[in-house]
Order: sequence, then C-alpha cells, then structure tokens
Amino acid sequence: MNHLITACVLCLALGLHPAAGAAAPGAKATPANGWSAQSAEVVGQVRAGEPLVVHVVVPLCHNGQVACGAHGLGDPASPRTNLYWGALYGAKRFFDRAGSGWEAVPQTGPPEGVLARAVYRRHVAGARWGRTASQPVEQLVVLDAIHGEAINQAVVQFYRNATEGRRLTLDDGGSTRQLAISVAGYAGHNRLMDGIRLPAARAGAGPGAVPSFVLACFSERYFGTSLRAHGSDTLVMTQAFMAPEGYVVEATARALGDNRSHAEVRAAAVRAYAKWQRLSAVAAGQLFAPTD
Repeated sequence: MNHLITACVLCLALGLHPAAGAAAPGAKATPANGWSAQSAEVVGQVRAGEPLVVHVVVPLCHNGQVACGAHGLGDPASPRTNLYWGALYGAKRFFDRAGSGWEAVPQTGPPEGVLARAVYRRHVAGARWGRTASQPVEQLVVLDAIHGEAINQAVVQFYRNATEGRRLTLDDGGSTRQLAISVAGYAGHNRLMDGIRLPAARAGAGPGAVPSFVLACFSERYFGTSLRAHGSDTLVMTQAFMAPEGYVVEATARALGDNRSHAEVRAAAVRAYAKWQRLSAVAAGQLFAPTD
C-alpha cells in the first residue's frame, strides 16, 4: 500500500469507521459552463475586477492522531517539516516548486491562530470569466497552516468560511488588501472520522456561503450533506481513503482559476492524484466523489 495514505489508513486500525475550451483572443465569453455558473456572486466579483481568492485550511499532520511518518513529518508544530506543508509533497512546497507558474506574495506574519500563511498569485485568461483578453483575472491562493493540536478549530474555521463567508487581510507589495474568500478549501486529516462534529449553522453570521472542497478521507460522507444544506456548493469531495497533499490542492486551485466545469475541476484533481500516486486514472477516479 502506498505510504502516502498511511495517515488515513490508520483510522481503520484504530477502529474508526466512516459513519470547454477557451474563447478566441479578444472575444468576450460567458462562464456559463464553468463551475462558477452556480455562484453569481463570485462571477460578479471577478467580472468587476476583484481577484478570485481560494483559501485552504491545512491542519498539520499530527503523529498523535494519525501515522504521518518520522523526521518531523508528524510534528504538528513544525510547518517546515510537516507532511502536509513543507515536506516533499506538502502544500506550500508544491506551490513553491520551480516552474509552478505561481508567484509567492510575501506576508509580514500569519494572523492569530495560524502557524504559517503562504499566499500565491497567478493571472488567468479573462475569457473564461466573461472578460476580454486584455482583462486577465487575478487568482490568489491562500494556504493557512494550523497547529495539528488545533485541528478541531481548523475544521470549524473551514466550515465557517464555507457556510458563512469571510474576508481576509493580506499583504501585497507594501499595501494591505481586504478580500473576500471566493472558494473555501480544507486539506488534511478528516477529524470527523474521530467523532468530532461540525458546529451548528449560524444564519446571518457572515456575508454568505461560498463554494468549497474538502481533500480528506471520505469527505463526501462526513462533510458533503451539511455543506450543501447550508448553502456551500461542494466542488471536489472524496469517497475513500486518500492523501490530501500539495499536488491535488494545486490542481484543484488551478482548475478553479481557469473556471473549468464542475466535472473538469474534479477531473483535474483525479489526474494529479493519478500522476503523483502512480495510479491508473480509473483507480484514482474511484477515490473522488462523482459530480452531479
């Protein structure tokens, strides 16, 4: 069995059971076939020139919860060495790799409750968002590393982001920007498999639900129904054990920025997972929940 899914497989050992193509240059296009077709607010913000902001909560792998590995891979307080952040396939390290196409946006320091924050930018063709070739779309990916011992709070933070909405304060070239989260993501251990429950919904507590994805073992079973019931359209979910590592986070974020269809976003995650886990497309596809 691939060592990268050890963290999820340990749940079984512990007896924890799962309860279209681009438009021509210069031409305007409609994003009707993209995932954003179900989120008029996101489309409106992007068309108005606001960036597409994908925020991903990353609780660090914790050897006290699951088997992450040795040599700092399971140190919940060490972003630099952690399996899900700074290790070879960790989220930050994967975005940092040479030729990734992402520009790192330096931050002066993480906000309260966050061990480390990494922000990345790229510009994508505006046609996929109903803009012209001279109006590219700015995409920002915000990765927040949360101490592994605070994973319960990480789950709550993600769930609030997805079902209530949130604005972030980011540094950008000496200035400060206040930006709305467009898509809320989670990449880490599925704490709900340990018996933790999602918080109660809070109507009117924020600007409103945003689309979401959960890269964690059996996320559709544990998160899907509640997210959708409280207004968050789920974009990529799983139906088996999987490794929530950087390659699948990056592939998902890239497809979202390109405003691919819901099915194409899922397919991008599947392709990345198959490539880096050395699986067939069929085997990788079985790990991700189907789209509607």
